[in-house]
Amino acid sequence: MYFFFHLLVGVATALFICECFRSKRWFFPVAFGSILPDLIDKPLGHIILAESLGYGRLIGHSLLGIWIALVVGSLIYRYWGLIAGYGIAAGMFAHQILDSMWESREVWFYPLYGPFPQGQYTNYFVTSFWRELTAPQEWLSISFLVLFTLIFYAKPLSERFGWDIHPPDLRYFFLTGAGVITLGFGIFLLLYIRDISSNILYPLVRGGDPLIGTGALIWCGLVFLYIGWKRYTP
Repeated sequence: MYFFFHLLVGVATALFICECFRSKRWFFPVAFGSILPDLIDKPLGHIILAESLGYGRLIGHSLLGIWIALVVGSLIYRYWGLIAGYGIAAGMFAHQILDSMWESREVWFYPLYGPFPQGQYTNYFVTSFWRELTAPQEWLSISFLVLFTLIFYAKPLSERFGWDIHPPDLRYFFLTGAGVITLGFGIFLLLYIRDISSNILYPLVRGGDPLIGTGALIWCGLVFLYIGWKRYTP
């Protein structure tokens, strides 16, 4: 899946976990963890180890990476009382589910099935940039993320920096609207999953397993609607 779609699903998952534990502390670690595997593995595999591996799914896309995050997280929690490591591990797991990592057992179960596979990519970052730029799901994700940031953090930022800004409280309406849109798209795609490659909405789940992408849209929709109806206050 694409970068900002990962982040959108990470935000939805973070909101859900915050609601489950009744704590806002989970939000940023989970959201950050949802993009961390790409932030680690893409530079590592396509820049640092480009000559030897040239592959962008390495330790951050493995269960070993999640285990390391949990071990570090348990130490951080024990000595400093912070849950950041656990949140990051949860976000990383959501990322790996979106990428269907069980289909790459050499990576997901590393090192049980041998070394990481090798790839052959030319101008990976340039190609990825244009691929993301032309992906409708990325523009949808970016739009939601920008609106989310403006609506949820305009007031706290204005108070923090002393700006004379008094934005209306649109959080309930935004989450409800985002939930209706994503859930609607997800259900529509699920109904026509067998013919999804010829469906006009197929680009919204392009970049990975269409069924996983459709499930992710439904998941985001359900979370946004649930939090929106409860008038969630971040």
